[in-house]
Amino acid sequence: MKRLLPVIAIAGFLFLGTAGAAALPAPDSGQAENILIFWTDGGSLKAATLMCVRSPREPIGIVAIPVEVRVKDRFAGGTVAEAYGELGRQGLTKCLADLFQVKIDSFFTIDQSTLDKTSQVIGPVLMEGNITTLADVFEGTYIDEAIDPQVEIRHLAERMTEPSVIVKVPQLVWIISSEVQTNLGLHSLISIYRAVEEQGPGILNKKALPWYEYYVNGCRYRVVPQDKWAQVLQSVISG
Repeated sequence: MKRLLPVIAIAGFLFLGTAGAAALPAPDSGQAENILIFWTDGGSLKAATLMCVRSPREPIGIVAIPVEVRVKDRFAGGTVAEAYGELGRQGLTKCLADLFQVKIDSFFTIDQSTLDKTSQVIGPVLMEGNITTLADVFEGTYIDEAIDPQVEIRHLAERMTEPSVIVKVPQLVWIISSEVQTNLGLHSLISIYRAVEEQGPGILNKKALPWYEYYVNGCRYRVVPQDKWAQVLQSVISG
């Protein structure tokens, strides 16, 4: 079964790609930066994640957003995936910013084709005692049993900073810089890189939105209680 592992894992490659810029002055971290990360397959949305980055010593908050979740009256009762298809990235970003009650200016979009190329370059990855690939980790097919998303994202961050991956940085940077869509600036990437470099993967705090499920005319929908959007975000950034 596919897990909603956030596409945030790809940020691990950005950490590596900015390593050469580590000597630059530290960016101003006085203001939080909220980043929406989209995993797409052509014109369809496969997964979405909100990441909140503050100072290098504060937790990096990560909230997984199920694409089947309804955004209710903000989009005629449709789901996150449907909003992306009909309103586009900017329209969905506005919906989610309203729900999380935060300003979201940054985005990072990776398509399935780019993920497949990246996975091939990285090669085998050891996760939970299993030899697998990055693509299978994203899909959640590398293990049959449930795994704590917090544990999973930290383990993946550790794998992405191993020497066997670091030596492939030039190839990874080329793929990402030429195929990934993002408006993140160099200072933002340095801030993320330094936070993980200095504090380790334990600085990553991830939770999924709580939801309840129901069916309408045979279609499955998930609903997140209104107050939970901002509550979950606050819980991951407060540690």
